[in-house]
Amino acid sequence: MLDNKHKAELGQRKQPKNLRVFYGWAKVGKIRKKEAISVIFENEKMREERTLRAVAKYQHTVYVRQQTDAELSDAIGSTRMFSEYSIFLAEKRLQGSLELALKVNSDADKNHVSADERIKIADALRSHFLENHPDYKEPITQQEIEF
Repeated sequence: MLDNKHKAELGQRKQPKNLRVFYGWAKVGKIRKKEAISVIFENEKMREERTLRAVAKYQHTVYVRQQTDAELSDAIGSTRMFSEYSIFLAEKRLQGSLELALKVNSDADKNHVSADERIKIADALRSHFLENHPDYKEPITQQEIEF
């Protein structure tokens, strides 16, 4: 009975306007122990200072953009204020490579974000990471088989 009530409410909700996407580096602490690129989507509007304070708990924000219409349609059925997606540097396929992580993030955005904006996002993420990790060196990995 209760589920039907909430389904009806979801169908009547208006499509929110001017929702944002926050790009940054996840904060490492007691809960999250591995570094990751953090992408947080707003699903609902609330007071500006409350939004920024909530996002600041989860990540060091380096870039903010507006959601596209396709991304806005995903927010309608959501029951949470934010949706977060992470790309962990420690993943086996990335092997600690910053450039591979930035490429995976760029590939995930290619259907919704222009190439120029994806380059800006990658540059902002790269500069923040290198600022906080001055001794970082890209790991040597074989990208393709050469004969």
